[in-house]
Amino acid sequence: MVKMWRPLLETQSRKAYEKRQLRLFKRQMQYLMDRSPFYRRKFAEAKVTPRDIRKLEDVRRVPFTTKQELLQSQEEHPPFGDFPCIPPEAATRVFQTSGTTGIPLKVPYNKRDWFKNCFEQFSYYVCGYGIDHRDVAFFPFMYGLFIAWWGLQAAFEQHEVTIVPGGGQSSETRLRSLVDWNATVVCGTPTYIIFLGELAPKIGIDLPRSKVRVVVTAGEPGAQVPATKKRIEELWGAKNYDDIGSTEITNFGFECLAQQGTHLNEIMFLPELLDIKTGAPVPPGQVGELVLSNLCCESAPLLRYLLRLEGGVLGRADDMFYFGGVNIFPSAIENFIRRVPEFSTEYQLLVPAQGSGKRLRIRVEKAAESIPDERMQTAIKGFTKDIVYHIKVTPEVEVAAPGSLQRFEGKARRLIRET
Repeated sequence: MVKMWRPLLETQSRKAYEKRQLRLFKRQMQYLMDRSPFYRRKFAEAKVTPRDIRKLEDVRRVPFTTKQELLQSQEEHPPFGDFPCIPPEAATRVFQTSGTTGIPLKVPYNKRDWFKNCFEQFSYYVCGYGIDHRDVAFFPFMYGLFIAWWGLQAAFEQHEVTIVPGGGQSSETRLRSLVDWNATVVCGTPTYIIFLGELAPKIGIDLPRSKVRVVVTAGEPGAQVPATKKRIEELWGAKNYDDIGSTEITNFGFECLAQQGTHLNEIMFLPELLDIKTGAPVPPGQVGELVLSNLCCESAPLLRYLLRLEGGVLGRADDMFYFGGVNIFPSAIENFIRRVPEFSTEYQLLVPAQGSGKRLRIRVEKAAESIPDERMQTAIKGFTKDIVYHIKVTPEVEVAAPGSLQRFEGKARRLIRET
């Protein structure tokens, strides 16, 4: 049976939900007008004030917020831009996006957001997953500026769940460690979770017979892909639940014990599903663009934020691919390839099948046969560091002979999706 975190709020009528969302949206809008120069300009240009928002439909009078605008604000007013509502010194935690275009977005969290609002958000997840103080959670990843898993771990701690950190270990050691600590909950990207699941029997570990009963995945659309979810649950002998969010807007969606789809946290967010060309809501069952507004965030709340509109022309949408929890455009990687004099301008990206456990492969050409091997290895090492730092994936780099990669007279087709 699903346990609710805020039963009175979660079971209220749709009318009550909307009345509350409207009130909080107007309050947040006034808060931004008072504290955020970025939003003060946007509202003035759109000629809209909180008094103009009398019903939820009026929210569409408020302009969208795009990532490109936030990046520009950050560039002009470092380090965080002029969209946050707090000064830099008020930040308790700082995170940054994966920087698909090579420019990560920095986001501050003050004490209230980190210790109260993030805890409140993730408490819905904790209850939805059926986790309590008797559980032992294993986190098999390295900590850094990427927000993934920080918030969930912090909420687990406040719910008195035992935390076993698994950073700084090999995959084999992590598997042995989670079994040794009798972990009941494991978190990771679907790709890495599948990799661990396939590695376990090779080193004599029977995961389905371990104590693990819950696997939480995020960063990739794995838990909502039936075949991927099935694969994870077979490998681990545990239930697989989804966790959805982003650094800028924070976490807004989760899956519960019923496993009947993703819950949007409408208590802390105002979601809209729109046809971006017209700005109108899409009918039920049709595809639209998800637009979210923070109703409770204090540090850097965003109103009507377009989650998938990256800003500018980065490439065709069907050229973009999702790997290791990151949206990647080939042009972002090309930008780094062309900075390396030892590489030619030709390349290929080989994207492994979802859940294969393989790395993204980047195939480059030597600029000249005469380049010494030692110099080439140094160039590959530096290029790999750039990709890891800016795009947040660790690739496998292959070097082809000069002139061996295919040339194109028209539009180059450098993206190869493996099946």
